[in-house]
Amino acid sequence: MRMEKHTNSKPPIAGGLLAGIDVGGTKILGGLVSSDGKVVFEHRVPTRREHLLEDIVEVGRAIIAEAGHEARAIGIGTTGYVDRENGVLLQSMNMGIGGLPLAKSLTEATGLPVFVENDVHAATVGEIHFGAGRRYEDFILYNAGTGLATGMVFAGRLHRGASNYAGENGHISIDQSHTTICRCGCSGCVESLLLAARKGIDTVPAYLPRIEAPENKEYGYLALNLVQLINLLNPPAVVLAGGMFNGNPAATEWVKRAVRAHALPNALLGLREIELSRNAHFTGLIGAAALTRETATKQGLED
Repeated sequence: MRMEKHTNSKPPIAGGLLAGIDVGGTKILGGLVSSDGKVVFEHRVPTRREHLLEDIVEVGRAIIAEAGHEARAIGIGTTGYVDRENGVLLQSMNMGIGGLPLAKSLTEATGLPVFVENDVHAATVGEIHFGAGRRYEDFILYNAGTGLATGMVFAGRLHRGASNYAGENGHISIDQSHTTICRCGCSGCVESLLLAARKGIDTVPAYLPRIEAPENKEYGYLALNLVQLINLLNPPAVVLAGGMFNGNPAATEWVKRAVRAHALPNALLGLREIELSRNAHFTGLIGAAALTRETATKQGLED
């Protein structure tokens, strides 16, 4: 298995290290995060769906070997639907796999407690501890990558929902013409339109008449979806995350302008910030590591 390793020049800050693993469709990124949210060590491998569990275990062993006794637990943020209580990846539609006992396997390999969460939920926990949560009690993290998902924070706590499935905003319909049918069975879900446009399929563009058209339809869908969420939730801050925002600053600025041009005026009164995550490029890893802080505090594992 080919592995790549990178160590930052800065030494870890006193207070111990947080260990995390971000599991995505193209790479598994493990690493160590200092007590003030800086990535001080990285270790990554390409995602091999048929060997996902063994690769996660190997990445976990590598980062714990680097941490020595400074890491007390490991957090995993993974794409898909997660059983948090048992640390199981139940289903990943993106990768076509499921039923993987991530926590049990990694605990057996390292001897450390392991906490598992959906990747966007994990990224939002990272923002609570090391990003927007330091400035706001309420905010949303809007993630646009391979698909769409949102983390919602109220009174400083992540809203996970009754079955740990909150935040699936990709299945909000923005087109009832029946020209695009989502895999969920409904017409015009924003994620299905986004994926179709990405493949070059002709789709109905988002109607945003108060601003010039975006460079491509995908960003119009993001802006319209964000307008709906802002009108519904009235947050004081929106954190933008994911590859679609990280890789295209001009489009990100267009989305911010489109949102402010089309959201309801009373919702905009309280909206103080729409900004790219300050953890950009490492939102998943920092979020996974932050899971150990969130959960270990509750269980008395921290000093």
